[in-house]
Amino acid sequence: MIALYKGKSIVSRLIRWRTWSEYSHAAWVCEDGTILDAWQKGGVRHVANISVGHKPGTPVEFFTLYLTPMQRGMIECFLKRQVGKKYDWHGVLKFISRRKTTADQQKKWFCSELISAAFNHARRPLLVRIRDEQVSPGLLAISPLLKRKSIVYTRGKGREPDREQTS
Repeated sequence: MIALYKGKSIVSRLIRWRTWSEYSHAAWVCEDGTILDAWQKGGVRHVANISVGHKPGTPVEFFTLYLTPMQRGMIECFLKRQVGKKYDWHGVLKFISRRKTTADQQKKWFCSELISAAFNHARRPLLVRIRDEQVSPGLLAISPLLKRKSIVYTRGKGREPDREQTS
């Protein structure tokens, strides 16, 4: 499952404004509820839940899609192999300025680039004819493969989310 955040920070609002989207961050939700994502503080990480690092009350929408058990395993395996890699600040600046990226993409990641690459690795691309480094959280949301499932709100400081609404 993919989680797309509607962040409240200044950086999140800038990302949302620049990408003409309501979303500022993307993450993969593992079956046990843990999160794999690329975070500006620390790079690619595997954390306990959607609230870790986010302001309390941040809306997070969950999106589902059909995946075979093999595809799901390939996505999670790919993401877990990226844990510890640095955040791609240079890639974000190029993304915002619309300049072409270089070949060191495999060493660093930003959130939506990482999620897109994981799905491409599993041979289940969410978008076609677009490179991973061009994918914003908002573009992930318009994939015809994704179905909006529910929305929750973070509690902050790593606590479990507190409210859920199912669509």
